[in-house]
Amino acid sequence: MIHSFSDQRSPLRSLEAMFIADVAYIADHPNMPLTLLGALTNPRGPALRLMIGAFIRRYEQRLAHIIEEGQRRGELRSEIDKDGAARLFVAAIQSLVFTALVRDELDGVREAAPAVFASYRACVEAVR
Repeated sequence: MIHSFSDQRSPLRSLEAMFIADVAYIADHPNMPLTLLGALTNPRGPALRLMIGAFIRRYEQRLAHIIEEGQRRGELRSEIDKDGAARLFVAAIQSLVFTALVRDELDGVREAAPAVFASYRACVEAVR
């Protein structure tokens, strides 16, 4: 989930590319979500929980930076909370993956990702 952000690239397109790439990574590593869930529920794993939390916070900060740039460029709605929009981005991926795990359809997350991102985009994109 580490991606580069170019100042020349549209922030909204960067968000979309990140979303699709993150979902593709999960689809390519189907054991990872279950391993993480198992680690998070292990009472002897507080250090791992802290590491995962720190990783997610750093990722959300990066997303917030891209969202803020999108607001400056007029691509994203200026009234949205950039931190909340970053958390919503992560939550959309988590929901997509968790639902796929419950339904035993992790293979389908890659195909579902564009529609989920389109819903996210509809929430944050500036009206022109």
